[in-house]
Amino acid sequence: MKSLKSVVSIVFSLLILLPTIAYAQSTSPKHFDEFLLNAGTPQNVIDEMDPELKQLIYETSSKEAITYVETGIDPTIPQTYADGYEISSSDLAMDVTAYKTSSGKLNIYPSYEWKIPVKPKGKDYFGYSTHSDYSVVPNERSNKVYYKLDKNDSWKSQSSLSYTGTEMTGYQHKGSSLGSPDSKMYIKANCYYQVDIDSSNPVNKIVLAYVHDTSAGGSLSYGISYQALGISITPSSSNVGYLNNVYYLEY
Repeated sequence: MKSLKSVVSIVFSLLILLPTIAYAQSTSPKHFDEFLLNAGTPQNVIDEMDPELKQLIYETSSKEAITYVETGIDPTIPQTYADGYEISSSDLAMDVTAYKTSSGKLNIYPSYEWKIPVKPKGKDYFGYSTHSDYSVVPNERSNKVYYKLDKNDSWKSQSSLSYTGTEMTGYQHKGSSLGSPDSKMYIKANCYYQVDIDSSNPVNKIVLAYVHDTSAGGSLSYGISYQALGISITPSSSNVGYLNNVYYLEY
């Protein structure tokens, strides 16, 4: 009788653990990689992709079938810079990943990562916008900010970027949510938003811009816009750094 009770107890314990085991398997790095591979993501892209970005893509795109969209910097688009200095891409990595859904929308993932420790003053800016041939899908957006003190440390989730500007074609983040630490640290953020394709022959471009504002005094005003012939950032100080890129979306 005691043996039967032991068997029943073991079986019951296993039944309790099954959902936990299934959840752990569905949120493992290997599972994320398989999901991205099934979506047509090239293996070399998966290998180089940020682990936290993989998870964000899975969490926001697993409700329906998705197909990988090739992206890259468009060298034919002239860049427009205001007064200031250009941030080196070796200091700040900025990129965009995208997937087309089975319902005909685009899931877009703008991201940035500081490769050097920085100390923002709570006035930095990150914005992204497609051409007007696209429009944002309401309430389909999210993001996460991470930080670490040392290059070899593991990333820690801090919070999320505040949405300080909303356009029909993208979003803007500005202020302390991009960081206002007491000392220098490594910072990165992964963002997500979904857009409708409003044209049968859209201009498949998206612009990303980061402003590192270390100027003294109060917060400055910035804006981002995509034009047919270029992009522009409109600050009012020379003591700021910029990294602006236009990316193509090939699908």
